[in-house]
Amino acid sequence: MKEEEFAKKAGNALQMNEWYHGLMPREEIEEMLHADGDFIVRRTEVGGKTRLVVSVMNKGRIRHILLMFADGKWSLRNMRMGSITALILEHVKMKVPVQGDGTLLTHPVPRPDYYILHDHVVVKDQIGSGAFGDVHIGVLKQADGSRVDVAIKRLKGLMTKRQRSVFMKEAKLMRRFNHPNIVNLLGVAPQEDPVMIILELCPNGSLNKKLKSNPNIPISKLVAYATDAARGMVYLSMNTVIHRDIAARNCLIGKKDEAKISDFGLSVADQDTISVDKLRQMPVRWLSPETLRLGQFSTKTDVWSFGVMLWEIFNRCKSDPYPGLTNMQARGKILSRETPMTAPEGTPQVISKIMTLCFTQEPANRPNFCGIV
Repeated sequence: MKEEEFAKKAGNALQMNEWYHGLMPREEIEEMLHADGDFIVRRTEVGGKTRLVVSVMNKGRIRHILLMFADGKWSLRNMRMGSITALILEHVKMKVPVQGDGTLLTHPVPRPDYYILHDHVVVKDQIGSGAFGDVHIGVLKQADGSRVDVAIKRLKGLMTKRQRSVFMKEAKLMRRFNHPNIVNLLGVAPQEDPVMIILELCPNGSLNKKLKSNPNIPISKLVAYATDAARGMVYLSMNTVIHRDIAARNCLIGKKDEAKISDFGLSVADQDTISVDKLRQMPVRWLSPETLRLGQFSTKTDVWSFGVMLWEIFNRCKSDPYPGLTNMQARGKILSRETPMTAPEGTPQVISKIMTLCFTQEPANRPNFCGIV
């Protein structure tokens, strides 16, 4: 059996140890190690092969030390044993350095409370698909033994280390959120492939599908959905989060028939403005003038996209924005310095006014979300 296969099997056997963090990305692990001697064991890829690594803090610097396997035994520096658990515990007990500079394993850092074991997740039918993974309904077994229906985002197949890191970045951001109009993260399952993000289940699907399949939803309900989404966006903007992909397809309908902002794969936190060189695969019809001209994203570009989503809601998602226009023509309309779309027939006057304000050309003059609600 190759070392890579032993590493995968050993990783599965290590689940019983709270200091084993599976495929948790390196940058997340580094945030958990603070004092000298803090350590974890994790799985990674080196040269495309699965390896097991000890990450440990020493003298203010984090070391990542490969565990070696040969002749049926695992080794760490000069010590060799038949199992990784025994090897790690012996280093802790005997205070044996794992590097020549005296690095010690003294304090195992346990998995965080949002870490979910694969054995506690039952994956059922697929309900959606995205760039990195598929979305399924499933069941989560909780710590108290109870079971709850959930939504599960799973990475597609065996992804690269970088793709896995990008996928986990969404979960890391969502751990910050606690708001009734934001989809709630229940945890992550990074122990093995496929890595999974566990979310609250919104049983009524996406807002755009709900509106398409229910063309007679009353105006009052449309206003309620728009208000829910606006409240969620106020919360995000006050927490310095730029969503970057506001649209009816990225709002879900919760158990109480409330709208919730979802899909944070493109989102950015703790920056007022970001700039990108290329807008590949970005949905042109929802983008602001400054995004199309300069590649800039900010809370104000989210406000513009929210205006487009208001149009979608009160058009009951019967078509994409700018109906009858090609993407190139829609782009021209957005950049024309005129109000790009008028509110659909039957839209309440107050909503029409908000939509027009969202379409203010100059971002400095565009309202923020607190001014919309």
